[in-house]
Amino acid sequence: MTDVGTKAGEPLVVCVDAARTYGSGPNAVVAVHGVNCAVSAGARIAVVGPSGSGKSTLLHLMAALDRPTAGTVSHPGLSADTGGVADILPARDIGVVFQGPSLLPPLTAMENVALPLLIDGLEADEAAERASAALAGLELEPLAAKLPDEMSAGQAQRVAVARVLARRPRLILADEPTGQLDRETARQVMAVLLSAADTLGAAVLITTHDARVAGALDERWYMADGRVVRPGIPDTHSRPDTHEHPEPPDRERESR
Repeated sequence: MTDVGTKAGEPLVVCVDAARTYGSGPNAVVAVHGVNCAVSAGARIAVVGPSGSGKSTLLHLMAALDRPTAGTVSHPGLSADTGGVADILPARDIGVVFQGPSLLPPLTAMENVALPLLIDGLEADEAAERASAALAGLELEPLAAKLPDEMSAGQAQRVAVARVLARRPRLILADEPTGQLDRETARQVMAVLLSAADTLGAAVLITTHDARVAGALDERWYMADGRVVRPGIPDTHSRPDTHEHPEPPDRERESR
């Protein structure tokens, strides 16, 4: 294995020949194929590549929300114990910001942020205190009692970030976190996410199509056909720079 993601500090998640295939026989689809990579403490990584290249599947494997069908994904620097709720929450010590709306419609912002903490086993008072602190840290106190359909897309995504941060993860995995936001709202969400990660001392890996988002991170991995083919270090024999610097979406998405 070539250790493509390590920096100073311990590895938090390591993929060794990790693969994920859906289905079987002639209808099988290989979403991730033989990936070798590692994310170390303090890393700031953008994973870029076309739709269908396996970026989201790789992120889900790293989050222990899915399991590889071949190879291994280990978490030597983290607790990968999900407490028996792997289908509900990512592994403890890992926070996931999902693509698109991910708040539960019947719950207020405060309740959405507190719910994972309650599932983790925290007492209600402690969960409420940590949820309130996470919202306050992102200047979202005015939204605490609001339902998701009373928020703009940008506000809802910031609440989703607060929900992740309330668990105090050591690794933050974000799947196209700005994909449905206009440019200015996307900038604000990224600034909040990276600032909060700095406060927590958490590593960050973000999948994105947006060159501006990728440019805000220290490393860039290119993914194609289920493989990480250009992971973080210059490689003059790899694909053209037009792939490494994906164009932003053709149109800005409305954030309201």
